[in-house]
Amino acid sequence: MPFSLPVVAFFCLFCAAVVSGALVRGMIRLAVLDHPGHRSAHARPTPKGGGVGVMAAFVLGWPVVQAISGQVVLSSTSVMTGAALFVLCGVSWLDDVYQWPPAIKFAAQCVAAALVAGSGMALAWPTPLGGAILSGVWLVFICNAINFMDGLNGLVAGCLLVAGLVLAASATPLGVGEAALPALLLAFCLAGFLPFNFPKARIFMGDVGSQGCGLLAGAASLYVARHTPLPSGWLFGPAVLFPLAYDVLFTLVRRKLGGHSVVQAHRGHLYQILHRSGVRVPAISGMEWGFTAWSGFAACAVAPLPLLTGLLAVTALIVPPQLAWTAYAVARTRRHPVGPW
Repeated sequence: MPFSLPVVAFFCLFCAAVVSGALVRGMIRLAVLDHPGHRSAHARPTPKGGGVGVMAAFVLGWPVVQAISGQVVLSSTSVMTGAALFVLCGVSWLDDVYQWPPAIKFAAQCVAAALVAGSGMALAWPTPLGGAILSGVWLVFICNAINFMDGLNGLVAGCLLVAGLVLAASATPLGVGEAALPALLLAFCLAGFLPFNFPKARIFMGDVGSQGCGLLAGAASLYVARHTPLPSGWLFGPAVLFPLAYDVLFTLVRRKLGGHSVVQAHRGHLYQILHRSGVRVPAISGMEWGFTAWSGFAACAVAPLPLLTGLLAVTALIVPPQLAWTAYAVARTRRHPVGPW
């Protein structure tokens, strides 16, 4: 008796998680170590590069997922997106090993963003050229934001896993049902990594994982924005990534207003402040996962609303939790001082 399509899809996704976990275990044995510094949340050298397993499993599973969902295998869009991943992850892995100057990573981000934007994934607003530039800026920002936030066990990997699950659940209501399986594929690949990183870290994702996942998350949000038929459906990507982006934007603005360099390495992100004040890692990461789920489903709920109404509604739903989180961090540091931040 032939297997049903959902059974085949689940088996392939399960295999992706297994492959990801096996490759992550191999990267632990390779032992490219992240030595703790003044900004680190860990106290002893820990392997990094777990993102190699996540990205390799995703790339191997991607053509299979396309075939299962009836899409063109290795279309021009997927080939260019794969090339963008290869460039960005390759440079990021070498940076994990050799600690290259930030300018090289930024150049790789720009090349990868240009490849994705040029693959037909770019927004068409306000003009085709303007949409391409806007899409490229968005992709570079998200790559950096997720990289900045990848400093606590399970935080980024868990948030993106949740985001993938929420997109998979919301894809059909948003009118982009074809995005469900790719979103699940990334979620399963991250599920293969997460047990090695949370709550105790045997390995970190490294830049190869945070940059690669950032590119995929940014590209997925562009895809939804470009293809959803719902007036406010484009809000899904920015909303589901908002908890991560908010911390980055808040920290950059606060440092700028405080006269600090916005490009110098620091440990002043909200999640870092909360950890330094004594809040346990599972609590911080778990709250960020919850924020991600709430923001994603809130965006899905307002998607049928007119553009301005949807924007106001989703803002009213997802901004207050972040403001409350910020207020808690400020109050926490008053009771448990952490020094300059």
